[in-house]
Amino acid sequence: MDKKEIIRDELLNWDNTVRKRKVTLSNPVFIKGLALAPMAVAATNLENSIILCIAVALMLTPTRIITSLITRKMSVPLKTFYYPLVSAIVFGVTYYLMYRILGTTAFSLGVYLPVLVVDPLIVKNFEKTRKESFTYSVINGLRNTLGFVVACLLLGSIRELLALGTVGGIKLMKVSLLPMAQHSFGGFLIIGIISAVWKMCINLYHDKLEREVAAHE
Repeated sequence: MDKKEIIRDELLNWDNTVRKRKVTLSNPVFIKGLALAPMAVAATNLENSIILCIAVALMLTPTRIITSLITRKMSVPLKTFYYPLVSAIVFGVTYYLMYRILGTTAFSLGVYLPVLVVDPLIVKNFEKTRKESFTYSVINGLRNTLGFVVACLLLGSIRELLALGTVGGIKLMKVSLLPMAQHSFGGFLIIGIISAVWKMCINLYHDKLEREVAAHE
């Protein structure tokens, strides 16, 4: 398939293209608005963002796989119960593993790590009525995880840089451009700005594809 056919296929199947590209076109944080509370409150610097990323990486895909296997024949109301239950059990294992890996540093985010148990990022899939195969659960879980990791690391780095002039503890600026970036309000504000720019870039990309297809017709 040449470039022209690839572009045409992306446009004709735009919804499917968006669904598959969890990092860019349908980022779970900047486009879907998932996990906003943990991100805005806890992802204040690169270190905290890494802790959040580890937790989500250990929780999201396993929760999705387990629930897809045990809720295949269940109605949505029953799935509503089982998704948080499985998520809570997986979180218990995750919390233990994180303590073994990071020590007491794993507890530095306080309540915003356990909040992930009921966050839509982890449990939103219960509302779907169609059955989900094991392979699809793994692939989609990993895609969402990668999308979250990219968003979380980006947000944490930007907030740390604006508030402290550092990234990962490394001094990059001598001045603090936006001290409130360390606070929840600043977190939500920065997420909103990034989301707006992110969406604008997606629209520009879509328009670019349309122009390229039109140029070849």
